[in-house]
Amino acid sequence: MSGTPKTTFTKIFTADAATLGQPQERYLIPLSTVLLIALAIRLIAAFFSKGFAFSDDHFDVITIAQGWLDGFPLWLNEPMPPRHSMLYVLLHYALFYVMEAMGIFSPEVKMTVVRLIHAVYSLLVVYFGYKLTERLSNRANARLVGLMLALMWFMPFMSVRNLVEMVCIPPYLAAFYLMVREDQSERKRVMPYFWAGVLFALAFVFRYHTVLFGAGAGLVLLYKRQWRKAIAVLVGFAVAAFLIQGTIDIIFFDYPFHSIVAYFLYNTEHAYGYSTGPVYRFALTILGFLVPPVSAFLVVGYSRTAKLAPKLFWGGLIFFVAHSLFPNKQERFILPLLPLIMVLGVIGWQSFVRQSAFWNKRRKLLAACWGFFWVLNLLATVGMAFTYTKKSRVAPLVYLSDKPDVDGVVLEFGNHSVKTPPLFYLGRPSVVYDKYVIDEDMVWEEYLQGQKQLPENFVMVYTLNEDKTQQEFNEEITASPYKADYVAVIGTDDMEERMARLHEFYPNLKLDHTISPSLYDRVLHLLNPRVHKNEVVQIYEVKE
Repeated sequence: MSGTPKTTFTKIFTADAATLGQPQERYLIPLSTVLLIALAIRLIAAFFSKGFAFSDDHFDVITIAQGWLDGFPLWLNEPMPPRHSMLYVLLHYALFYVMEAMGIFSPEVKMTVVRLIHAVYSLLVVYFGYKLTERLSNRANARLVGLMLALMWFMPFMSVRNLVEMVCIPPYLAAFYLMVREDQSERKRVMPYFWAGVLFALAFVFRYHTVLFGAGAGLVLLYKRQWRKAIAVLVGFAVAAFLIQGTIDIIFFDYPFHSIVAYFLYNTEHAYGYSTGPVYRFALTILGFLVPPVSAFLVVGYSRTAKLAPKLFWGGLIFFVAHSLFPNKQERFILPLLPLIMVLGVIGWQSFVRQSAFWNKRRKLLAACWGFFWVLNLLATVGMAFTYTKKSRVAPLVYLSDKPDVDGVVLEFGNHSVKTPPLFYLGRPSVVYDKYVIDEDMVWEEYLQGQKQLPENFVMVYTLNEDKTQQEFNEEITASPYKADYVAVIGTDDMEERMARLHEFYPNLKLDHTISPSLYDRVLHLLNPRVHKNEVVQIYEVKE
């Protein structure tokens, strides 16, 4: 025991007591405390981490749900089903419907409620991660896994976003937990495996790729010739998937699981149409996201759990290999796997350390590695919980949402490309004029032909940058009955030239409000000014 670090920090934030084979109960904080820690940081993120992280978590969830509520048939009149979870969007549609029925129309309030619901829901990740680890090893390891899932730098931030990659995690972890618990039971029932299949199906309808977790577990059952259990999982999955996804596709599209077919066909055709990378990209993503050198410890630990937890091990490995082989490699795709790596990684690593003469002689080095891991994580976790992402795109629209009688808004981007504005934050039915024209044979056809009336509080949004000629812009604003009341100028480059151009259309502009970038955006600009622009937004009122 000589040379062993005995600080409270080491005991609480690592599973050191278990590693040494001498559990000390006073350091084994209970699950309830871990959940309270997780809830506290997530509530901070829910209230202060505004904006959205990626395009999908806003434009393929919030925009669609609010569009349905405003009477626009987004997705529903297209020839093919969407490539995203209809169930997830329907849940948001129901939430917004209830809120508006209660008189709540503010986009900021709506999104705060959405983040709060996700914050509470994400506690299930911490709960099942803890319980799985406790079942497979001991309370000390479970405490460590619980704290990692609660405080890992990206977990609170990502947990309150509208990411199906995060939303799909609780049901698949719960499915694995049912299996592990039943395997350790003497009753040997089949029904828990049926319910595990149901939970795998629920994860699947949120994020199709999670079927690989269930497939890995099913292959282990088949390998062990546990036929009844394998059939129970398959039946549970098939029944639940049909009742949810199959029913949705029958109602809105052509046949059961039409969405799955469309998703497969689209991704086969556009496999190289998005971010691609080498086969080892996700390996590097895992090592980076989980913070080295501890991330390397977790990978080593995971590799040692094939016999201890074969269903979890092979399910996770199949998920990783499939994503690594597929050309489209967006980092968020691997998020569902990370909690599983934490669970099995901690169990396998702590077992390895107990048997390692190298690490038993270098306890201080091990403690330093974990200390670095936790200090970095805690600083980043708190910082991310207060991060306002995409502020330059969100905050101007939030500000304008409080303005009465707005008919039109111009977004001026100067010499930069036009970024799709998150119009939900205007708090009114709205559309970008370009989209209004391009989609005339789809969503907007009946409105353009006068068969349907746009809502009274409708707002038309115009975009202007160096790619759009003055004549083109003039044709837009003169052809539309919705005249601009405000102009939002994004960025501060070449202001004299840009303002001169705007004054040709709007001679009387009065500066109404200025929005500064968030601290997060300023840091990104400092680190990489070529990619991340310092987007101060100046909002001008159009005077007659």
